[in-house]
Amino acid sequence: MAGAPALSARPIRRRMLLLAVGAVLAVGGAATRPFSWSATVLVAVPVVLVLVLAFRTSPEQIPRTVRLRRGVAVWSTLLVGASAWEVYAFVRQTDWTRPSDLHPTLSTLLDPALEHWPLRVVGWLVWLGAGWWLVSR
Repeated sequence: MAGAPALSARPIRRRMLLLAVGAVLAVGGAATRPFSWSATVLVAVPVVLVLVLAFRTSPEQIPRTVRLRRGVAVWSTLLVGASAWEVYAFVRQTDWTRPSDLHPTLSTLLDPALEHWPLRVVGWLVWLGAGWWLVSR
């Protein structure tokens, strides 16, 4: 076809690289023991990298609307509430390296569902995918 733009290999390679990194993180994360230092590092490293990338890019101006303000208010309230619950439950545990039934965190509540290795990989992939979706919007 004349005039049709050629597909660039660069975005495809970038996506493939991101998918490969995500798969390696998911498999590595699924292989770690919950609440271990290696699991913490595998969570912290992607978070720090994404934060660095997010702060390096210049934000575009988004028009301020009533809908945007409501959305920010709702999501901020949910984020603060969930974070407060997580911090409170984590701090109240008698041993920070073991989950507590008296003060469960979100990961403690999800542990029975993510008990088996293939489901843990899927859980990590969902977590990484949701994080990427939120960051790329």
